[in-house]
Amino acid sequence: MNVKYGIAKAGIKPSGDYDILIVKFPESVYSLYLTQNSLAAAPVIYDRMVSQLNDTVEAFVVNSGNANAATGEKGFENAQKMAELVAEEFDIDKDQVLVFSTGVIGVQLPMNKVEKGIKQAVQNMKELDIKQASKAIMTTDSFPKYYQTKGEIEGKEFFIKGIAKGAGMIHPNMATMLAFIFTDVKIDKETLDKATKLVVERTFNSIDVDGCESTNDSVLFVATGDSEVEINQENKVYFAKKLYEVCLELAKMIVKDGEGATKLIQINVHQAQDKEEAKFIAESIALSNLFKTAMFGNDPNWGRILSAIGQTHLDIDFSKVKLFLGDFLLYSGEPVEFDRKEATNYMKNNKEITVDIYLERGEEDWTYYTCDLTYKYVEINAEYTT
Repeated sequence: MNVKYGIAKAGIKPSGDYDILIVKFPESVYSLYLTQNSLAAAPVIYDRMVSQLNDTVEAFVVNSGNANAATGEKGFENAQKMAELVAEEFDIDKDQVLVFSTGVIGVQLPMNKVEKGIKQAVQNMKELDIKQASKAIMTTDSFPKYYQTKGEIEGKEFFIKGIAKGAGMIHPNMATMLAFIFTDVKIDKETLDKATKLVVERTFNSIDVDGCESTNDSVLFVATGDSEVEINQENKVYFAKKLYEVCLELAKMIVKDGEGATKLIQINVHQAQDKEEAKFIAESIALSNLFKTAMFGNDPNWGRILSAIGQTHLDIDFSKVKLFLGDFLLYSGEPVEFDRKEATNYMKNNKEITVDIYLERGEEDWTYYTCDLTYKYVEINAEYTT
């Protein structure tokens, strides 16, 4: 895969860690998904403009430690300047460069440091190392997030590699994250857009940590086309499944690393009337702070789950609903006897918890991922800028 990267310590982060990432590749088709928050950060506004002009891209730059959000006209000028600086270094059109930022809201970028970092990163370009690249985009993350897989079509291999960041301010659209996924297949933009839209809905748009939608959420898919594998009508489903594998693993890492989290919780809604209903119900549970604190306290309080479902104001017939926590049936149209001690032990002894809800309304399902809400989350966010 012909993708190069460079990282630098520009001094944007008080910690002195890596805070600039530049990635360069051949002119490539791409798909881009950005936050729906109306307080969109300057780089999000800039990237929306660029994506309306160009179907291809050749590079992107990321700074961490500063979101460049709520920074007005000056912030937009700084985002544009970052693209210009990278374009000059590679002698390419600035409209072929995307810009991403993550960090504290409401602070202007220190452009002298950014410019120095960009030059340093360009001087150190090498073949993409997803582990090292992921370190440069971390903020409150406790570990770098990266994953790769390979597939085979007609005896020819292709690769998909991804990196992500995110731990707090996680809720679609998009969830507080940056994610960058690279593949070397040959694919037209229309097919790539269709595949990635389906994948994003089931992964990055189906996770929650704290119900807070970010100003900077961005997910970028890049297809360099430098392998011998060409995606067509016959193999596009297989390709989409491999994309899903990478994105799901990255999305789950984000939830596992939720600020202060101790548990990854998988919420499966079954037998809904349609996918929209299934997702709406799963999301309602994931957003419930009462549910999330019960998970932290190892309390199998199924009433909090049912009340979150009822909060959707759908005409659910609860006499038909079945609710499982792991293998424990907690509710089946009415309270059922279950071993509360063993159910509590299941929650205590497992870092990954599953909740299954059966509605008996149809055949559609949805899976949503969230985490528990802990004392540590309050501590981290109470001291975020102080």
